[in-house]
Parts: sequence; structure tokens; C-alpha cells
Amino acid sequence: MLIPVHERSETFLFDRILTDIGDNQSIENHLSTYSYRLKNMNYFLKKCNSRTMFLIDEFGTGSDPELGGALAEIFLEEFYHREAFGIITTHYANLKILANELPFATNANMMFDEKSLEPMYKLALGQAGSSFTFEVAQKNGIPFGLINRAKKKIEVGKVRFDKTIANLQKERSKLEKTSQILKEEEIRAREEGKKMESINTKIKQKLESYQELYDSNQKAIYIGQKIDDLAERYFNNKNKKELIGEFLKIVEIENSKRKKATPKETKAIVAKKKEIIEEVKVQVEEIRKEKKEKKLKPVIEKPKPILKVGDRVRMLDGKAVGSIDKIEKNKAVVNYGLFTSKVNLEELDLVEAVKK
Repeated sequence: MLIPVHERSETFLFDRILTDIGDNQSIENHLSTYSYRLKNMNYFLKKCNSRTMFLIDEFGTGSDPELGGALAEIFLEEFYHREAFGIITTHYANLKILANELPFATNANMMFDEKSLEPMYKLALGQAGSSFTFEVAQKNGIPFGLINRAKKKIEVGKVRFDKTIANLQKERSKLEKTSQILKEEEIRAREEGKKMESINTKIKQKLESYQELYDSNQKAIYIGQKIDDLAERYFNNKNKKELIGEFLKIVEIENSKRKKATPKETKAIVAKKKEIIEEVKVQVEEIRKEKKEKKLKPVIEKPKPILKVGDRVRMLDGKAVGSIDKIEKNKAVVNYGLFTSKVNLEELDLVEAVKK
């Protein structure tokens, strides 16, 4: 069976796995919960070594919390010194503190939603969990007055300790949510980057195509001018021999620049040129259409509000907001807090009118 761990995790096979889960109290065998627990602990102490895995649920329960907690602390120290591996669940604060003090032990907690106190089924390593005793009691309808009376019966330090742990868990829960949001934003940004890269590639390809078309057109214009010059010369001197000689000369010069293309390559070049020309035609038509629509669409200008002293305003091309201290002719003195500025009224946009 595959174990649910990270792909770079390291583990090994244990010689024995010891478990203490459930109370197993028995009238028939004259066993109380704590007696059963102590029998189990005695067995653990005999068998526990550096190749042992132990799993203990609700460690130390079944007896007086202080006395049972102290004995559980000694058992934990003993398992630790024998270098055994294990997982323990407990509500005892002294065990949480001990785990925090031991170099090769660590606290962990199952996370709760800070508002609803519903379990999130997520394990958080490195921090002890709160039992949320009073919070859960309040959520389950226990009167607030009774909860307050219970708080007065225990040490103030214990309440503060448990409250601190609860607050830390709430903070961790918030950080988890923030981390998830940031991850989602990072994924979105990466996708946007890929889209922009794809658009950039397409634009480059189009620019290259347009450059080729431009070069081709420039060449055609140059040859056309040469032929026009020959035609004008022939019109004046009627010298056919000179005309044919010059024309052949132009043809020879142009042919010397050409590579001999196969019929297939020639066909591809012609097809590409046609494609570029069609693209240009489509874009030109779109631009013409947009211009035509702009001409037909009437421009409705909003009536410019009359600015008064006290109005909150900003520059048409700016973001800073200030208030008008004074208006003189067509100019207003705008107070931005740290400084004032004299601005033409036409350059100001109303943000909020002064309250009458």
C-alpha cells in the first residue's frame, strides 16, 4: 500500500508498531480507563526502542489532569530518550510545552475555521493547537454567564495561554487563505504572461510579413521608375535599339539578384504574397469602417459643471485630488494639503461638489 507522503520523504520499516487508541474499559475484566492505559504504557516501556513506532490517542487521560499529565510527561520523556518514533494526541498543556522544548519533537494541530470553528481537515506543523474549550461551548449554546464563571475558576495564566494558542491558530488560518489567493494570482499572472508571449510572437510575424511586402513594393516602384524613364527617352528619340538594350540590361541586373526557385517554391512565394495582401486589405477595410462609424456617431459632450470654492477637484490628466480655496477670473487656487497650485478652470475635473 502506498503511503501518503511527499515524493522526497525518507522512511524505513519499523520492527514493531505500538498503539493505544480508545479507552477499552471493561467491567468484566475490572479495568477502568486509566488502568487500561497504564497497562499499555507498561507494555510500551518494555518494548520501545529506536526502531519502534507508537501511536497514542488522548495521552494521559482517565485520571486527575495534573497527576495524569505529570506521569504522561515522564512517559513521553522516556520514549524520547529511547529515540522511538511516534504520534501523540493530547489536550494537556504541559505535554505541548514539553514537545516545544525537545529538539527532535514538534507540535502540530488540526486546523479550524476561525469563524465557524468547523474542522478544515488540514494538519499544521510547528505549533500546538488550542482545544477551543470555551469557544466550542459558546457555539453549542452554553450560556455566556456560565462560561465566564468557569473561566474564573481556573488560573488566569492558563486562560491566557490557551487564548494565545487560539489566536495563533486563527492567524495561521488567515495566512493559509492568503497564501492560496497568492498562488492563484501567480497562476493567473503566468497564464497572462504566456498569452502576451503568444501575441508578441504573432505581432513579430506580421511585422516581418509587412516588411517583406514593403521591400517588394519598393522594388516594384524602382523598376517602374526605370521603365518610365526608358519610355520617356524612347518617346523623344524613337530609338528602338537603345530601348531594347536598356530594357534587357535592367532585366539582366534584376535576374542576377534572383535565386532560381523551384516551381513549388515559386508557388509558395506567390501564395504568401497573396495572403499578406489579403490581410492588409482586411485591416485597411476595418480601419475605414471604424473611421466611418466615428464620423456617423454624434459626439455628445457632457455639460461642464460650474466649479465653486470648496469643490474637490483633480487635473484632467492627473490623479491627485485637492479642494478649491479661491477662484479668480478663469483660474482656481487648488489646495492639495502639502502645497497649493494655480490652475485654469478648463483643466479641472469635478470629483465631489461642496456640501451646502
